[in-house]
Amino acid sequence: MQNAQFLLWKRKHPSADFKDYFLEIAHSDLARGLPHPTLGHNLSGSAFPISGQKTFPSLARRYGVGPDDTCVDYGCGTLRVGIHAIRYLNPGRYWGMDISALFLTQGLELIGSELARTKRPNLRVISPATIAEATAAKPKFLFSVNVLLHVHPSELSEFMANILSIIRGNGAAVVSGEWIEARSMQVARQSWIHAQADLREAVQAAGGQATFVARATHGGRTRGLIEIRQDTGATHGQAHVLAEPDGSM
Repeated sequence: MQNAQFLLWKRKHPSADFKDYFLEIAHSDLARGLPHPTLGHNLSGSAFPISGQKTFPSLARRYGVGPDDTCVDYGCGTLRVGIHAIRYLNPGRYWGMDISALFLTQGLELIGSELARTKRPNLRVISPATIAEATAAKPKFLFSVNVLLHVHPSELSEFMANILSIIRGNGAAVVSGEWIEARSMQVARQSWIHAQADLREAVQAAGGQATFVARATHGGRTRGLIEIRQDTGATHGQAHVLAEPDGSM
């Protein structure tokens, strides 16, 4: 029934995608000052300066990211996690990309003019031109946190293709999220848990290989990291599954 809301909206906007539907709702919620778990200043979990403060340092340690490495935050939102990457990385090394210019504008306001001036983050609305621009920066590392949940199944291939295009032959990508063994399912108005097989297929179709790192499993849903790299040919068609003790980021 949750998908019915999108289908009704789709009748009025036949040429629009699910991400347009997502933006309309998110922009409305932000404009009304409603609490949100990941966007804006009114975070429902904790204050903006400390929300997400463990996520990027944890990823940087795990994947050997140094201050002089170029990193892409794909689906950066209002920089809840990005602010900590911006602080850590040297000037100009952070690329924050999202589908909403409003998110990026609010993110700049939230991190403050001094940090923006000294660290010069590159913020871009996702498009073919900005994907090419980020690719040209040759990032060592791309991370996407709490974004997969809001990717509609019909847009999963585009999501993975964009990520693999950005890291083309130069680096690695990590997508945090959940997956299930069964068919993909909708769990809220704007949220989906994707089947592992669908995620693997989307990565492979874009010319990549995936390693699923399980951190916790509950009720048939596995939470963890999806490590994505270009397919070198040696392991074409394979998707690895690893497990590690649960740990919050």
